[in-house]
Amino acid sequence: MREALKQLDKRVYIMTLTMILLLLILLGTCPGIITGWINGLFSLAVEKFGWLYILTNCGCFVLFFYLYFGKYGNIKLGKPEEKPRFSTFSWASMIFTSGAGSSTVILGFVEPVNYLTNTPFHIKAMSNEAYEYAHMYGQFHWGISAWAFYVPAIAAISYMLYKRNSKSVKISNTLVPLFGKKIETSWIGKIIDSIVSLGIVASITTSLGLGVPVMSELIADTFKIKQSIWLQLFVFFVWFLIFGWSVFRGMDNGIKKLTSINMYIIFAFLIAFFLVSPMNDIIRMEMNSVGLYLDKLPRMMFNTDPFGNQKFVNDWTMFYWGWWLIFIPIMGMFVAKISRGRTLKQVLLGQMIWGSLGCCTFLGILGGYSLYLQKHGIVDLVSIVEKEGNGKAVLAIMQTLPLSKLFIVVLIVLCFVFLATTIDSTAMVLGSATSTGLRPDEDPHLYNRFSWAIAIFALAIALSFTGGLQLVQRFAIVLGFPLIFIAGLMSISVLKAMKEDYGNKTKEEIIKLENTLEIKRKKESL
Repeated sequence: MREALKQLDKRVYIMTLTMILLLLILLGTCPGIITGWINGLFSLAVEKFGWLYILTNCGCFVLFFYLYFGKYGNIKLGKPEEKPRFSTFSWASMIFTSGAGSSTVILGFVEPVNYLTNTPFHIKAMSNEAYEYAHMYGQFHWGISAWAFYVPAIAAISYMLYKRNSKSVKISNTLVPLFGKKIETSWIGKIIDSIVSLGIVASITTSLGLGVPVMSELIADTFKIKQSIWLQLFVFFVWFLIFGWSVFRGMDNGIKKLTSINMYIIFAFLIAFFLVSPMNDIIRMEMNSVGLYLDKLPRMMFNTDPFGNQKFVNDWTMFYWGWWLIFIPIMGMFVAKISRGRTLKQVLLGQMIWGSLGCCTFLGILGGYSLYLQKHGIVDLVSIVEKEGNGKAVLAIMQTLPLSKLFIVVLIVLCFVFLATTIDSTAMVLGSATSTGLRPDEDPHLYNRFSWAIAIFALAIALSFTGGLQLVQRFAIVLGFPLIFIAGLMSISVLKAMKEDYGNKTKEEIIKLENTLEIKRKKESL
């Protein structure tokens, strides 16, 4: 315990936990007031400043292209002679599972169904055009545009860790080139870290709030148990147990192994699902979606629906951009910690490709099957989603498969392990964000990580049973709004640091420097 306290950044830790505790007390004593506040702030962020989310997304793309095609992308994260800490497969797997989670599976089934009635660009509901956009639009929300949000945090945190030899992975530390060392110890820096930490907690509560009702629905049907609050609490508890096992094992023996297990289950599930689905129809849908995506990408990126009711934009695009924003500290810290030994361009491109490919595979196959069932009149999923919710819709879809019970059991296991890896990564990042003096390859103390798990589950349960999934989602978007400005500051800060350290070197000189030192290392090893 003394070791844990010594490692702890007490101001950030106490401020963040105090805000969570205060929120829990208010949710328990006056939930109506808290619900009103969250809804009011959500309306202000989305309806008045939604355009800022769009500009931020575009700005992240600009930063990516600048770093990837410019000279700074050749900077190696770590010493020139260092090899990557993890294999490419393990590295890519950890990126995908930490950034997606069980939400990808659940929304992969039901999100395209929602787009049939709540359509973009004033398309006629349930028309053939609505079906085309329904299959494609989720892949826009989960694809490269979404993963671009992580570029500022990954670049800034990685650079400060491995090139400036920072002893911290806090967001405030990435602003040192802009504001000086004083930002790390000042109250402004601590407030930034506390807001970021609270946003990280909010991000995972959204995934839990989405996953628990669906999981309890599947378990209730499979094992013939009555759906109840107690069953949902049981689902929370099982996730907590899986997470606890992984936390006690650490990064290499915990998260890495859990992620590897998860990837095998994912591949087995997707391959089996695809083989029993109408493959030709899904392949045709995906090819059409690729073309439609390439054709409509600029319009989707800048769509604000200024002369409509903005319902689709606010309900979906603004929600997702706010949700991805609150994940940027998690992904920035986590990807940085596992990417030592790779060049900056390898890391930025890799996380966008592997993350996007994984998410779009779920949306393409699972969403394509859902649309097939709806279009051919096999199951009226639109009515089920509107009247009974996501859980009943997923169950209805799974029951159309051959060996449906087996598929449902595999899906339950997949969702449990999938979200457990995300929770694990979150607790690891929160522990790092509230610690001081950690080496890049050093895990935060077990007690620190475990305390964050308790806070995450407590807040997720409170929000879920107070206002349901919608309140959880809106809470996440509200906390994502400040990260628009933090992402901008991180971008400016890391570019300033790179200019100071490499400003006089050309792209060729940076590449030659890295290669020369690498060749020297190999000769010495021989």
